[in-house]
Amino acid sequence: MRVNKNIYNKQGILVIPALRALTDIDIALLSGHGIFLSDQDVEPITILDLVDSAIKEVRQVFDIAKNSDHIPFATVRDKIIPIILFMSNHPNLNQILVHLENYDEYVYRHSIGVALLSKLIGKALDFSDEQLLELMTAGFLHDIGKSKVPSAILNKPGKLTKEEYEIVKKHTLYGYDIIKSSVGIPERHAYVALQHHEREDGSGYPFGLKGHEVDGYSKIVAVADVFHAMVSKRVYKLPVPFYQVLKEMSDNAYGRLEPSITLSFLKKIMDVMIGNTVVLSNGCVGKIVRVGAHDPVQPIVEVNGSYIDLSNEHEIHLERFI
Repeated sequence: MRVNKNIYNKQGILVIPALRALTDIDIALLSGHGIFLSDQDVEPITILDLVDSAIKEVRQVFDIAKNSDHIPFATVRDKIIPIILFMSNHPNLNQILVHLENYDEYVYRHSIGVALLSKLIGKALDFSDEQLLELMTAGFLHDIGKSKVPSAILNKPGKLTKEEYEIVKKHTLYGYDIIKSSVGIPERHAYVALQHHEREDGSGYPFGLKGHEVDGYSKIVAVADVFHAMVSKRVYKLPVPFYQVLKEMSDNAYGRLEPSITLSFLKKIMDVMIGNTVVLSNGCVGKIVRVGAHDPVQPIVEVNGSYIDLSNEHEIHLERFI
């Protein structure tokens, strides 16, 4: 539910603004002020309304980080993370990810998208509920350093100059400093902000660390970050076709990204696609019937009663999903 009007206390101070989705923390806050809502004060909220509400909250967190060099972690923990957690358990996660693309403010929707996808990867790796919550929160905060990067550079419609790209790369350092100076945030979240652009082969930044030197959560968030960035619409590029993203990530699974994490993620994504209609490179139309763990982007496809194992067919591959 969400409130349909501003809620004030007896002193006339605003407690809950209109259209905010209500969390348990909000209910406790209202109760502490002696405010008890009636059916006339609230209205049902759809999952897409919830996304809109989360975007507004995220924008405020980034504004505070930009202006004060710290994060209001209580707001993140008590208001934003519960909403993202609710989204992550929705049966149609893809609908939520698609709806996020309606926003021009890429950094805000990207933070939510990476949090959702990080949790998805964590589930594929059999993380506990406590680990999933910690990972999701770290994923949400991974780009907080971009609050310190000039918006003219972040939203530049053309290619960045070398100097501009060097400024963008500093968001990892900014994020680390912001999280380290914020009260109540686990230190591991700071390392995720710092390391999510490091790569297994040492080709990443800011320090060119190699596989064994990078925190495990950072590796997971890196996979989620790459996927969501590629499938997202940006001011300077259109989204990359879905299957092309999966193929490129699969090709990089034994180079820049951590192999077991990447393959677990691709398997999870492709499992969702079982039953979907696809077009093959030879023009045939078929249906995905099985996905292998070792080469998930080359599934078994049924075409007119015959089964084609794309992992064994070097001349045929998936062209696109319908």
